[in-house]
Amino acid sequence: MNKFLLALQFITRIPVKQELNYDEQAIGASMVYYPVIGNLIGAILVAVNQLGELYFPPLVTNALLIIGMVVLTGGLHLDGLMDTCDGIFSGRDKERILDIMRDSRVGAFGVIGVVLLLLLKFSLLVESPIEYKRLILLYAPTISRWTMVYVAFVYPYPRQEGLGKVYQKHLKLRHFLLATSWTLLVGVFLFEIHGIYILLASWLVTIVLVKVIMDKIDGLTGDNYGAINEVIEVVSLLVMVVTL
Repeated sequence: MNKFLLALQFITRIPVKQELNYDEQAIGASMVYYPVIGNLIGAILVAVNQLGELYFPPLVTNALLIIGMVVLTGGLHLDGLMDTCDGIFSGRDKERILDIMRDSRVGAFGVIGVVLLLLLKFSLLVESPIEYKRLILLYAPTISRWTMVYVAFVYPYPRQEGLGKVYQKHLKLRHFLLATSWTLLVGVFLFEIHGIYILLASWLVTIVLVKVIMDKIDGLTGDNYGAINEVIEVVSLLVMVVTL
């Protein structure tokens, strides 16, 4: 339970009032619960959608879903997206890119990136098939949180210290396999075999994103994890909107 609550506290703004153990091993292993928390976020979004459909026009309901996504996570992953865009598109060398991503100030590339992503996410929610929308809202956050587990487990961390280093050190094969199994089970439960294809498509895009970032900084930082989460959430929405 401690690891689940650690993960819940870190990647959402859902209040956790229990006293937690913050040792590095528990923090790293807590990533195993990221897809489960993605499911929880999805369930809350489904509730927002259902209430919105009762009282508001469709466009307003979808705007509320976007707001809900931001509020639930405190904009944590969007911050990672902005930092990643500022760094990767700066045209600088590795060390300067890492410095830019560490800088708390937001540049033009970060603003452009987050605006374009939110516009695309909103458009995909608007175009989501009504009969599948609840299932889409459940699965997209699950897939995107799984990708963070995947990239933290597989790819190196480019700095000598940082939270990403803790994840990389203490995230084990069993954690990755459990997170993957949960994500696959959710996909099959919601969409049968099609759920596996959706996850596979999202994974392939993840590999491309990682290649772009790795070519610049020879690893992935915590900001990059957040950026990949945001982009893959949109990619999974796109795949489901187009194929369902």
